[in-house]
Amino acid sequence: MPKADKIRWQQVMANYLVTRETLTGVVMLVDPRQGLTELDDILLEVIRPRVEQGLKLLVLLTKSDKLNRSEQNKALSIARLQTGGGEARLFSALKKEGVEEASLLLWQWTHPDAEPPAEPA
Repeated sequence: MPKADKIRWQQVMANYLVTRETLTGVVMLVDPRQGLTELDDILLEVIRPRVEQGLKLLVLLTKSDKLNRSEQNKALSIARLQTGGGEARLFSALKKEGVEEASLLLWQWTHPDAEPPAEPA
């Protein structure tokens, strides 16, 4: 996608994320091999005040199965620093790593006063 189009979409997203009063949380998907892009950093700066006010933020480091343990730890540490109060987690749809944890976290975001659902037997 051309950079100009990316910037335009970034502006639309930033406006939505800043003005949507009923927004509970934001999930950002990041390829840890690439890290956060310049546009990701800008978006994080835009929503940082809302995160500080309680907006939930989850950065999922996708394709984490393609990294060795050392690379995973490094990527996770960097992402946690960059989220500024949000959460960062490793995630691999292929290997099903982090899927249940992310699902539970999103459920908790949308059901803050309820007990988590029981795990299937």
